[in-house]
Amino acid sequence: MRDSSSLTLGTVVDIASYDPAELRFDGEFPQLWSPVYDTLLLRRSDSSLAPNLATAWSYDSRKTTLSLTLRDGVKFTDGTVFDAAAVAANIKHFRAGTGHDHYLSSSIADVTVADTRHVDIRLSRPDPTLLNSLSGSLGAMAAPSALGRASLATEPVGTGPYLLDRGRTVRGDRYVFTRNPDYWNSRAWPYDKIEMRVLSDVSARLNALTTGQIDGTRLNVDVMDYARRSGVTVHPNRVDWVGLAILDRKGRVAPALADVRVRQAINIVFDRQGMLDALDLGQGAVSEQIVGSKSPAYDPALDNSYRYDVERARKLMAEAGWSKGFRIPMMDYSRYRMYQPFVEQALASINIGVDWRSLPDETAVDAQFSGEYPILILGQQAPTSAWDGLGIAYDNALNVFKSSDPAFSRLMETARTTSGQEQVAAFRKANAWLVENAWFAPWYHRDLIYATAPGTTVEPEPGVAGPPLRSYAPAR
Repeated sequence: MRDSSSLTLGTVVDIASYDPAELRFDGEFPQLWSPVYDTLLLRRSDSSLAPNLATAWSYDSRKTTLSLTLRDGVKFTDGTVFDAAAVAANIKHFRAGTGHDHYLSSSIADVTVADTRHVDIRLSRPDPTLLNSLSGSLGAMAAPSALGRASLATEPVGTGPYLLDRGRTVRGDRYVFTRNPDYWNSRAWPYDKIEMRVLSDVSARLNALTTGQIDGTRLNVDVMDYARRSGVTVHPNRVDWVGLAILDRKGRVAPALADVRVRQAINIVFDRQGMLDALDLGQGAVSEQIVGSKSPAYDPALDNSYRYDVERARKLMAEAGWSKGFRIPMMDYSRYRMYQPFVEQALASINIGVDWRSLPDETAVDAQFSGEYPILILGQQAPTSAWDGLGIAYDNALNVFKSSDPAFSRLMETARTTSGQEQVAAFRKANAWLVENAWFAPWYHRDLIYATAPGTTVEPEPGVAGPPLRSYAPAR
């Protein structure tokens, strides 16, 4: 039986830097930085928001100024006081950075301090995702004295419940956190020590879990039944969509992709149900939308837009003048290698050849945003938030080629500035526009499999790959 006062988890990803401007909000990344950094707001397991370092918040009537009231009596681990000036310094630092999540600050025009416990975030335009962002990387608070220092990459200085034990931490292998004795809310964290082990190989993660070396980790669907028989608890969680992101919609690298008929043909040549059954053992649901089924933008009728029909796809290619096809470069990336033979075969059926370019895992993530690849195989979060879900086609780092269209932009701007049923209608129209114009070719929404060892409980958050660390507890 493992020590119930410590929690050890396996993670697929590694953290590049503890500088808040470099943090990532997606996947399992928050598990690596949330021990040391509190966020301004807290997102509950039902996706609602709760107070954290900010105890209250409100918008003005135009939704272009967000006013925060801050918690009193909180200190950074270097002994300095958390206050409104610290919030302003952090948000300005994030906005000036170039990290993966930098786009989350794109609407912020300025941050002003009213007094020590009150700060105003002024926006250039309404931002429906701002509050969510303040519960993630944009809201992570470091000591202002550490901002801008190179040492912050490896020596985080936050207000979080734990301290990074640098003596026992090995970058790229394991990260060890011990209790922050001065933390303001220690009762919310039942463990004296948390350890994160970077285990990119699923066999290593499964072995570590079933032999009691770790308490929780992500697994693949093909080992799910074995894991259950080994006595671990399996938590399927409908997290993301998987399919193709057709990024080069203007045809800069692959001219044919500028024609909507070519993009529609690509959608039609995939046997979605067959792929779901073969690759993810049926753990998911076929869908042609990039928003989750619980999103207000989701429309079940859209999932019948691109039924598998190779002959129809060939006709579309001929109408577009591309019956002889063309070739495209695509990333050969271990995370999505299982899908590659299906992609190559489906595209070959309409004479699209693929030149696979092998990339090591440590460079592949950044290479997705290089502009070299007109199409990516992608597993992307399908959140309940309509703005977050549709935003990857609009105001997001994944819009690599800066694609835009007046009709889509108008719908998104309507959604940005409205509320209630008017906003829902705009989101649904924007989603329908994306499906019709085939900016993506989703195959299905898949379940990600998280598993915990006996003695550990967790409450996975819908749409989130790595359960928030505060949701773990020793089993009673």
